[in-house]
Amino acid sequence: MAVNIVEKYSWTSSPKGSPLRREAPVAYVRAYELKTSQLKQTIEGYTSIVKGAGSAEEFYKNLYKGEKLEDYHFPYFNDNFRSFSNEYADTLSNVTDRGQATVGRSLVEKGKEVADNVLGVFASIRELQGTVDTSETPGSYIETPKFYQYANTDAPLQIQFPLLNTVDPEDRAKNSEFIKKFIEINRPRRENAIALSFPAIYKIKVPGLRFIEWAYLQDLSFDLLGTRRNIGNEIVPEAYNCSMTFKSLTVEVSNFLEKVWKN
Repeated sequence: MAVNIVEKYSWTSSPKGSPLRREAPVAYVRAYELKTSQLKQTIEGYTSIVKGAGSAEEFYKNLYKGEKLEDYHFPYFNDNFRSFSNEYADTLSNVTDRGQATVGRSLVEKGKEVADNVLGVFASIRELQGTVDTSETPGSYIETPKFYQYANTDAPLQIQFPLLNTVDPEDRAKNSEFIKKFIEINRPRRENAIALSFPAIYKIKVPGLRFIEWAYLQDLSFDLLGTRRNIGNEIVPEAYNCSMTFKSLTVEVSNFLEKVWKN
């Protein structure tokens, strides 16, 4: 059973079970627990590249290996759902460089070296022939094709909603339990003197707007709203403001758009 904030928690004045709640926009968030080390997952990722992995969908699906923890249905009323930037530059991107350092130098880099050498030869010839008059030309600039900068520039997905403690008698306990468990899975746990677990990672879908194959919780905050009382040795406000920001762990390629409208 999912933790269905939209239908089963007091975040709106509409009663639980009301048909109006079924019309509320929802962000579907599935939490996973990472079961293998980062080093092992990196090695497996490069191994699949060398072997020639199948489809792009299979590649991204197998990029991280986790065990499902929980499904969450959050109300989604944020305005900006997508924002990113593109850039071309004279050098290869950090993403490309990282791949070359581990797997081997790419043909693109070798081609760039050849092009640089050829341009250097032409420049030397022009100087020898006297075609460049430094007295009249203070500088020179030879333009070459730029390289697309493969980088994760997509803005994080922000989700924000209130949790009210004053609508139904069970609200306080339910809200407190949700907050406690959500914080718990998003912090590392020390298993012993050496081993630490990882915070959860996520698969996220906002129907018709955005799909993220793998994401991590970049920011999380719970704020106290309204009057506060001490009940059972616990500070209880009238409501909590829940705010969370999820950042993609991969470049959000255009392939993901196919899943935005899939059921």
